[in-house]
Amino acid sequence: MASRADQSPGHILLAGDWHGNRDWALNVIKRVPELLSGEQTRLIVHLGDFGIWPGIEGRRYLDSVSAVLDLVNAHLWFVDGNHEDHPQLAQMAHTTAPGGRVPVRPNIHHLPRGYRWDWHGRTWLACGGGVSLDKAARTEGLDWWPEEEITSGQESALVAGDHADVMVSHDCPSSVAHTFPRPPPEWAPADLARNEAHRERLQRIVAAVRPSHLIHGHLHRAYQRTCDFGYGPVQVTGLAADGSLRNFAVLDVASLSYKLRRRGLLDISRPH
Repeated sequence: MASRADQSPGHILLAGDWHGNRDWALNVIKRVPELLSGEQTRLIVHLGDFGIWPGIEGRRYLDSVSAVLDLVNAHLWFVDGNHEDHPQLAQMAHTTAPGGRVPVRPNIHHLPRGYRWDWHGRTWLACGGGVSLDKAARTEGLDWWPEEEITSGQESALVAGDHADVMVSHDCPSSVAHTFPRPPPEWAPADLARNEAHRERLQRIVAAVRPSHLIHGHLHRAYQRTCDFGYGPVQVTGLAADGSLRNFAVLDVASLSYKLRRRGLLDISRPH
């Protein structure tokens, strides 16, 4: 069931992958008073690989982001990406009511996979998760966690939740075609296969939930495209990664129209 506890905002700021990049995160947050100048409650919705990381550096990043959010009177909600400390997120969720937003800091909340809420009469659905294509170069428990992928149980729960009008995800469903350069040799074929299977799983979820708008990160490229998934047109929007002005965009929540700073593809970098 979707939450109706929050007043519908007029505009929000959407942001793509920050990867725990403190300088870039603070750069974007400091733009919020200008970008969301008319909003009583300023909100950033982040599309994953936000920067939940273990150890003191992870805590410093979150503390800095929280402090600057407080300075500009803003909050941040994020779906989880593949590059997050998922056990840490699970620990934080122990004190949260099932199906609710998970507080990471007073003004930072994780949107668990399957979290729903209503704005302007539309149901929104959060669905984090993705595959680290560079897993072979990472160490489990240090900078890679198997919980990065959407599980079959989570897929079933998301599908059982029925229709949502807007879906925010980290990964991009398989029916959205993209062309990338040849993968680097250090990427394992098994991880490339995991990635394709994960995109197909997300596509099955999308086909069941039938959103008319889908917004995602992960691919590190900014674009807008209308896709046909077999049930009608779907506006798909991707945002770029940290370091680019195409990493963020203002969304009019009532009309679901964007004020992108620039249009078209940013680059052809690959998800990691």
